[in-house]
Parts: sequence; structure tokens; C-alpha cells
Amino acid sequence: MDVFAIEKGKALKLSVDEFEKQTCHEYPYYRTKKDKRLSLYAICPECGNPIQIVNMYGEEMMQNVTRKVTLYGKHTGRAVEGFPYWNEAEMKNCSLYKPSPLGNTEIRTKTEDSEEIKEIIEKNWRKIKQNIRGIVGVNLTNKEMDHMYEVFMDSRAYSYKAVNKYNIPYAMIRSQEAISIYRTFLFDSPMSEIVKDRINCNSKYFEIPDKEIVKKGSGFYNIGIYFTKYQRKEHKQYIHMVIYEADGYGKEGRNSILEESIEMKSWIYE
Repeated sequence: MDVFAIEKGKALKLSVDEFEKQTCHEYPYYRTKKDKRLSLYAICPECGNPIQIVNMYGEEMMQNVTRKVTLYGKHTGRAVEGFPYWNEAEMKNCSLYKPSPLGNTEIRTKTEDSEEIKEIIEKNWRKIKQNIRGIVGVNLTNKEMDHMYEVFMDSRAYSYKAVNKYNIPYAMIRSQEAISIYRTFLFDSPMSEIVKDRINCNSKYFEIPDKEIVKKGSGFYNIGIYFTKYQRKEHKQYIHMVIYEADGYGKEGRNSILEESIEMKSWIYE
């Protein structure tokens, strides 16, 4: 997990600076083991059980060079001195313990968790829309976004085990049909440059001369975007974004313009 907490229910983004700020290097978050090695702990923001922080110092410095070491938190699986709360059942039911594959439509049993996620979406929808646009790099229209909201909420997708408080933007776009992006504009985010480059290099029918997705010529063609292929690798989660184009008459099939693996990060909403 890439979040931690000092107080249950109040998630914080996991980073060296944030962890040091919140813990002040004090016990029980910092402790030295018998072998003189430093161990770091916090609690899971969802279930309140203790978690161990891995790769905070030393190894994580290599990440900037090798990209092989990841700073993350993991459930300890046991009680830890200094942290009074430990509940194995709560840990095993925690969405951050072993995340259910995004796209899994199994319904969770704890309805209060589902209602909490529903309330988070209702309260933060404006911010979530901007986060989704940032993820895809395209300024999806309000009409498309409102349709996405209606589909997700009316189908009660917030009740799926795979959906938690921290992956809402990914869950919402994962559960949608393809979204048309013709005549939409790029959204200022790291993904927008990738989208522009791939469309300009790989598309037969569309281009982005400046910031708007337009046709190269006349004819009836579609360009759309969808998400698929959830994966977990080395404490990280990924989802795949696909942009495709097709002859509107169905004669020439689909042409894949972009297939990008996106590392999922935790989004924190109040």
C-alpha cells in the first residue's frame, strides 16, 4: 500500500517526508531491532491494524536509479508492541490487505463500507472528475463524465469488493464502455503528451495539431478510450489504457493507437 495512518480512518500519502513529519522519528513508529537495524511501523488507515514500512531508508535511494525498489507499507500479520489494536479478521477483510482485482464484480458483505464509498463519490465528484481527466490525459466532456457517474452509481458498482476508498477514479473508468474522445481536448497531465504523440504517430484518421483531437480528412470514423487488464506486480498495481480508432461503417475493423500500462496510485478523499 502507498498510504499509512497515525489515526485509523485518516489516510496519508506514504513518502519519506510525510512519514517523518507525522511520526517525528518517535516510538512506536521507529524502533531498533536486536541486530541494530531500524524497523518502521504505522497503522493501516482502513482496518487500524499495524503495518510495517518497507524501503524507507537506504534501499529506496536506489529507486531513483534502478526503479526496482519501492517504498510501501504492508500488514504485519501480527500484533506489534506499541500498537494496542490487532484484529486478524479485520485485517483479512481489509481492501488494502490483498486487493481484489479491479474488474471483479463480487459484492462485499459489509454494506457500511459500500455506503461510505458512495458518500465519498457524491461528496467529491467534482474532484474525482478532474483526477480521471488527469489519468487519461484527455479533458473528457461533462456529458461523458455524468454518464460515467450514472452508470457507476446506478449499477451500485461501489459495492464491489474490488472498489475501495483509494482507487475510485480507476474503478469508475474500468467499469465503463468505450468513451468517445473525438473533438475533445488534451488535459494538462503527464499522460497528455503520451496521448498526443501516439495519436499523431499511429492514427490513420485522427491527429492533434495543437490540443484538440480532430480528423485528418472526411469520412465516418470513431476514436475511443477504455481501460482493461488489471495487474499486480511487486507491491504495485497497474491498469491498461487503450485508445483505438475504427471505421464507423465497420468495414476496416479497429486500429489500436495506444496501449499504456498505468501504475495505480492511491487517491485520498475526505
